[in-house]
Amino acid sequence: MKRQLIVISAVTLVCVGVCGATTSVVKNGSFENDGYIGLITQNTRPKYWCSVNYDSSKFYEYVYSDWSTNGGFSLTMYAVNTDFVKDDSATITQSVYLTSARQIVFDIYLYTDNGDWNTDTVTASVLIDNTEIWNSDGLTYTSGQFMGHIAVDVNETFKDSRPHFLTLRLKADTSSYHSYAYFAQWDSIGLSTTCGSTGYLPADLTHDCVVDINDLKVFADNWLTPNGLNLTDDNDVNFADFAEFAKSWMVDIRGKAFIPEPNFVFLDGDLNDDGIVDFADFAIFGNNWRGQGGSCVRSDLNGDGFVDFKDLALLFGQWTKTGGLYGL
Repeated sequence: MKRQLIVISAVTLVCVGVCGATTSVVKNGSFENDGYIGLITQNTRPKYWCSVNYDSSKFYEYVYSDWSTNGGFSLTMYAVNTDFVKDDSATITQSVYLTSARQIVFDIYLYTDNGDWNTDTVTASVLIDNTEIWNSDGLTYTSGQFMGHIAVDVNETFKDSRPHFLTLRLKADTSSYHSYAYFAQWDSIGLSTTCGSTGYLPADLTHDCVVDINDLKVFADNWLTPNGLNLTDDNDVNFADFAEFAKSWMVDIRGKAFIPEPNFVFLDGDLNDDGIVDFADFAIFGNNWRGQGGSCVRSDLNGDGFVDFKDLALLFGQWTKTGGLYGL
């Protein structure tokens, strides 16, 4: 055992800060992976969402099909009509890397079962590491409801190499009796990234994430040049390449969010979200070795509260395998 621990420590020292390049992604951000969940608890939480916390006498959380913007399901947070203490809340959290994230994007539907949404009573919000980055107070409500798409800029302080906690929250703003119930439904939660992290379009010759006149100038400068910036691999820049270039004309991917489909393959052992289980993940695992696990500690692969040889076996069971994030 001592020899194995030495190996883990050595790999950790070699790889920290060197191995792996992460992809910024929210997993199961449209809540399609599990289908219907009648009551979300810590034991029945949606796949990839690592922590659920609320007082079940005041809140409910569930995944249902009554409203959605991507697929057939969405997450509902529900504050019942009862007595609340200020800052009572329901939360659900996912561990995400924000290294290349520009914005957190999501669709949200806010309403009540009998009356207008009162912004002084209940607030929906988004947090990173317990810091609120958005709330529903400034929205424009129509007939007491709001339904729309939200994009929130990610502060540069979060764009480092470590995972962060992305939390959705429904919170009571006052200590009072709520005479009717409040509902917050969430769907299509994703991260818009710098386009270089998810691949430039072939026609984006200037790598600025949009195919425009600047790319056309570069293309024209290489016209009929053998082995130039050709798009058809025919060793010449000609009309065939121009036809390919035209297909992407004025396509702008600067604000596109990456929202994986339900069948997108994620690997539990891919601890740094670079799409492959390798020494970079082993380094992260080594840093957590023999520590307390928990639902949001990525190295606790079997979720038993400890990072130990059981988790190590699961990691090595996926060693060098690649998932959907590989190459993005």
